[in-house]
Amino acid sequence: MKFKKTIVGLAMGLGLCVSLLTPAFADDETTLVVMIRGLDNPYHANYAAGAHALGERLGLPVSVLSSEGNSQKQFADLRAQIARTGGNMVVNIDPNEGPDVVPIAKILEDAGVYWVNWWNKPDEVSPSSYPHWVAHITFDAEQQGYYNAIELFKTFETPNEGSVIAVQGMLSNNAAIGRFKGLQKALAENPGVELLQWEAADWDTNRAYEVTKQLLAAHPDVDGIWTANDNMAIGAIAALKETSDAGAVKVSGTDGIPDAFDAIIDGTLSSTEFMDSRYQSQLGLTMALAAKNGDLDPSTTPAEHRAFMISGTQVNADNVETFVEEVFNTMPEYDLTDYYAQWVSAAE
Repeated sequence: MKFKKTIVGLAMGLGLCVSLLTPAFADDETTLVVMIRGLDNPYHANYAAGAHALGERLGLPVSVLSSEGNSQKQFADLRAQIARTGGNMVVNIDPNEGPDVVPIAKILEDAGVYWVNWWNKPDEVSPSSYPHWVAHITFDAEQQGYYNAIELFKTFETPNEGSVIAVQGMLSNNAAIGRFKGLQKALAENPGVELLQWEAADWDTNRAYEVTKQLLAAHPDVDGIWTANDNMAIGAIAALKETSDAGAVKVSGTDGIPDAFDAIIDGTLSSTEFMDSRYQSQLGLTMALAAKNGDLDPSTTPAEHRAFMISGTQVNADNVETFVEEVFNTMPEYDLTDYYAQWVSAAE
């Protein structure tokens, strides 16, 4: 059974049109803006898919801004979108890196635009400092890195005894930092496992392929490869397939992209964690729209609801086929009336 799909194919299969082109919008319509890295990663593409589904449901225009990993482009695109809509918009954003959040906050605050962000922000920065910043929402990245490391260690010829190499994400990205802390926690609990070396590959599949080739040349007898996300895991698997260790040495990831589910079925990936970015997009846009319409007042929202974590879904060989069929391959009509339905804990 194969679950691999192209980005556009995935979106079209959901009856959506994912486009980076911004049509002309009526002045009296609030534009739903989703800001992502790009459509090359299914996780980010599903932010766009979720936004389009919500826009269709509400009868509102949607604009997808893709930074392609360039923070300066993200800032410029945001300013252009504000000018285009006259500020009649709400924003759901997954910033490139934590330090980008303050410039984004200032741009949106000056324009009076309500917004929700995911994953990244500096630890010392709080949404309460910005009246139009409705919420910062994230996942427990440390737990994700820990879970996938533990699952990986189980696959060793002698479980929990061996060595790993690691492929990191963007080093100033909060998710990458947290997931690597999770790996370190798992290593501390399993002294029989040694981390031989790690390198950053910035979430990129091709770069992860090259990095993994270099790491394998230095450490040919490694027992597993931990990666900070699924895109990089796919690159690591490609590098392993050029050796005799493909399948014998497993890789771990995080995000829950189609290629990752295929890899779990094929026996090359040990596990992943799925974060439903379709829901993330719709939740963030709904909260920002409620604030804009006066139905949600950020200034009276408790701190634990201004910065909080929600839950993901752990996927391994035991549940992957059922999960894909019942969850991933559908577009639920999410209940967005309770903004905190998946609340796990405060994030500050």
